[in-house]
Amino acid sequence: MASKPEDVEMAVETTEPEKKEPEAPKELETDAADVKQVLKAGQCTFNTEDTTLNVMPTVNGKLLMALSDGGFQYLLAGAKASVGVKAGRYMFEVMIAEAKTMTEPQGRVPGPKPKQLVRVGLATADAGLIMGTVDNTESVCFDSNGLFLHGKKREQVSRKFGHSQVVALLVNLDGKSP
Repeated sequence: MASKPEDVEMAVETTEPEKKEPEAPKELETDAADVKQVLKAGQCTFNTEDTTLNVMPTVNGKLLMALSDGGFQYLLAGAKASVGVKAGRYMFEVMIAEAKTMTEPQGRVPGPKPKQLVRVGLATADAGLIMGTVDNTESVCFDSNGLFLHGKKREQVSRKFGHSQVVALLVNLDGKSP
């Protein structure tokens, strides 16, 4: 007796072209090569002689406070770090750790309202302690109102920043980087 042929499923070979994923865009700014660390921890500080009279360093000099009693709330406070930069790329961060609500005794004529303002920037060694003044062309800074300040130039470049927000300033003195 003859056996019945089994049904065989025919395999059909399909050749689909391989899909290529698009290439990722090339990063223009790459990380700088690792270099020997120049500063040791704690070497960058705020010296008392490089601050205005109403600046009080706390937390081993890592936090600066502006005095606000007895009329000090109407004065700008300023401080310079003890380290300068000449070449390379640097970034430092600043955060407003406390924002006080200043109250004034009510008299017949209300006095000026004290402003709370932070300026972050760079200045030459010979520049004054208050950055962003009209006669100070030896400094550039950004303030907490979102302004860029240099001499008489005042330009709105960002949104306001305030309490608990961290702001970083990148300084790029490397002519070879983008």
